[in-house]
Amino acid sequence: MSWLRPKQKKPTKLDSVKSSKDSLADDYSGKVLSKNNVSPQLENNLKNLSLENSVSSSIPDTPIESPQQKPFSTITSSNSGSIDGDQTLIDSTQSYPNTAKKEESERRVGILTVKIICGKSVITPNRAQFIASHYSKYKNDVQQRPFAVISFDKNEVIAAPLGGDMINPVWEYRANFDVSRKSDVTVSLYQQIEQNIPANHPSNQNSNPDAKNKPGPGKCFITVFLGKTKFTPIFNDRLIDEWYQLDVSGYIHLQYSFNKKESEKLNIDQFDLLKVIGRGSFGKVFQVRKRDTGRIYAMKVLSKSKIIIRSEVAHTLAERNVLAKINHPFIVPLKFSFQTPEKLYLVLAFINGGELFHHLHREGKFDQHLSRFYAAELLCALECLHSYDVVYRDLKPENILLDYSGHVALCDFGLCKLNMTDDKKTNTFCGTPEYLAPELLLGHGYTRTVDWWTFGILLYEMLTGLPPFYCENPNEMYRRVLEEKLTFPPGLGTRAKALIKGLLIRDPQYRLGSNGATEIKQQQFFAEIDWDLLLGKKYDPPFKPLVNSAFDTSNFEDEFTTELAEDSYIPDSNLSETVQQQFSGFSYDGSGGAFSLAQSYMVNGVNDYTKN
Repeated sequence: MSWLRPKQKKPTKLDSVKSSKDSLADDYSGKVLSKNNVSPQLENNLKNLSLENSVSSSIPDTPIESPQQKPFSTITSSNSGSIDGDQTLIDSTQSYPNTAKKEESERRVGILTVKIICGKSVITPNRAQFIASHYSKYKNDVQQRPFAVISFDKNEVIAAPLGGDMINPVWEYRANFDVSRKSDVTVSLYQQIEQNIPANHPSNQNSNPDAKNKPGPGKCFITVFLGKTKFTPIFNDRLIDEWYQLDVSGYIHLQYSFNKKESEKLNIDQFDLLKVIGRGSFGKVFQVRKRDTGRIYAMKVLSKSKIIIRSEVAHTLAERNVLAKINHPFIVPLKFSFQTPEKLYLVLAFINGGELFHHLHREGKFDQHLSRFYAAELLCALECLHSYDVVYRDLKPENILLDYSGHVALCDFGLCKLNMTDDKKTNTFCGTPEYLAPELLLGHGYTRTVDWWTFGILLYEMLTGLPPFYCENPNEMYRRVLEEKLTFPPGLGTRAKALIKGLLIRDPQYRLGSNGATEIKQQQFFAEIDWDLLLGKKYDPPFKPLVNSAFDTSNFEDEFTTELAEDSYIPDSNLSETVQQQFSGFSYDGSGGAFSLAQSYMVNGVNDYTKN
């Protein structure tokens, strides 16, 4: 079940499908496929096929710029030294390891307060690196001084400057963050400047000449990246007061402190419901603000009775468990979860840069440079999931969000399968029609290599605009998946074709990735990528979506955002104690680590445990 719905669904795209045996579908159409050109074995697999009404995110109808073909840009550190007195200068240019990031055994729960005070010797715009961004011909509030984006655990806060100048700006801005897991703090500086765009400017040269809403010549505003710093906060009672070195040029003065909190019983009264941003058969998705910190989140509110009726308890808990367990830069994190006798509440990072689906739909296709960037980050996310023995099973553009900076965030884990070791097989018929692997269609059982098939389909779609075997008739599409030769349109690079051919080998035993993600990373298509830098988010995204603030919901469908945001009343569900016990372990606030038997308490009359 996608948790955000696109504004304008592409008419030729089909939704996720699952058998009635294993379904998180929002809706069942009961559609019966024709038997033309379908083998009896395949026909049997398709009998219970149902189309899912997904709820997906969107972006406003504004143009998008395609970056030029170029190597990924990286930033190297400058010389360190001391700035204005006794404060220490921190060099924050160290990189992540290239392995999946596991949760540490010790957890701290509380509030992290970060204050950005001022900057010194910030790079000037004419030397800064331009980031591909949306054009806004109607934006009037041009910032002459840089603004800052403070990020912790995918929560992003925008700090406007109060004074100073371009080189030495002053912010004096304080932000509070909920801490439920270890994460880095990233502070990035940007400036929006007015720019004359000639007709022959690269911003008007698009990978798809038929792309919609291409910007024309004239004046517009461009977002300029000025540099960033990143550090891992120390969760103790001391106030940390340091100058941090930017990875381009200059320094920023930061303070931070941590206030430890005892584990609390969360409930809906601790959040302000701001807007509805999605809806499904199980409930609604709200944009919410946590009252004590002011942070903005996405909250999924699910009806227990509807979950019980559709036999989806196990899958709902699986989604919660995966999100709570995994901490990865390219996966949407779970912040909290709690329950009442009638409902389940999942509180997630609010990522409002838009779905990859909508950027791809508007652009038509991506160039190789942008496709490689997104594919590399998604490859790391899938590698992380597999390291936890989790198979994702529903990789598609609708389930990929972009954050403020332009990095991917994989979401919607309703179809994931847990405890899938290297060679373990499962037989559940589920996924999205365009991305179903041959072994799944044939009912032979499948391993986690099924994710590499969908990864290959997604890469092909990003580079060409449609999946390779696409047909509006599902039966014909399935026949093509099983029988037709893979073909490529003219102009596709040799390295890209070689990678896709390897990923779309029909026999999963010989498919690229059957021996792990490393053999995919070693392909020539990814030769220019330093995986440590990528995991450390040290590559500047080639495209940056337009997001005005953490409150911005312009990327969501108007029919939802104009709806009254209220937690609808559900009459006493009268679910038995035995049924309620099925939801044991749902609540989570980060204390003691995911899956630890750290607490047992009553939440509005429901026994609840955070357990292994």
